[in-house]
Amino acid sequence: MTSPDARALVARLEEWVATAGDAGEQSSDPVAEGAYDLEIELFRPGWDGSVAERLAQLDRLRKKVEVARKLYRFYLPDLSLAVGTQVLSGSAVRRLCALMLKAALARHDARFLNSALKLLDGVLGREDCDFPDELRALARATFEVIVPPVPYPA
Repeated sequence: MTSPDARALVARLEEWVATAGDAGEQSSDPVAEGAYDLEIELFRPGWDGSVAERLAQLDRLRKKVEVARKLYRFYLPDLSLAVGTQVLSGSAVRRLCALMLKAALARHDARFLNSALKLLDGVLGREDCDFPDELRALARATFEVIVPPVPYPA
C-alpha cells in the first residue's frame, strides 16, 4: 500500500471498526465448548490482516464467503470446519466485511475486496445482515483505490 488515498482509507476503516458494535454474549453452547468462537475473536483488538496468522484466518474466512456462503460462530481452531449450526451475528459479519476491505487495501489484494463486496451484496442470504451506508461508501472507495478507472481513448 503506497498511495495516500489507500492510507487515508485504511485509517477511515480502522475508525469504523473501532466504533462499530460489540461482540455477542459469551456462549454457553455445550456443542461449541473448546471451539474457536469467531464472534468473540473478530472483536478482539488487533484482529485484522496485519499479522501473518490473522491474515491466514482472514483468507480462510474469505473462502467461506466465496464457496460455502455461510459463516458460523464456532469453528475448529484452524477454521476448517464449523462446530454447530449457530450463525455468525450480523454485527460480526459487518466487522468482518470492514476487515476484509482493510486487508484488500493493505495487501492491494482484490480477492479480499471481492469477498467484502459479496457480503455487502447479500451472499449469505440472511436478512439480519444489513450494512450501513457508511460501510457501503467505504467499500466503493476501496474499489476505486484498488481498481482505478481506465481512461478511454479520445
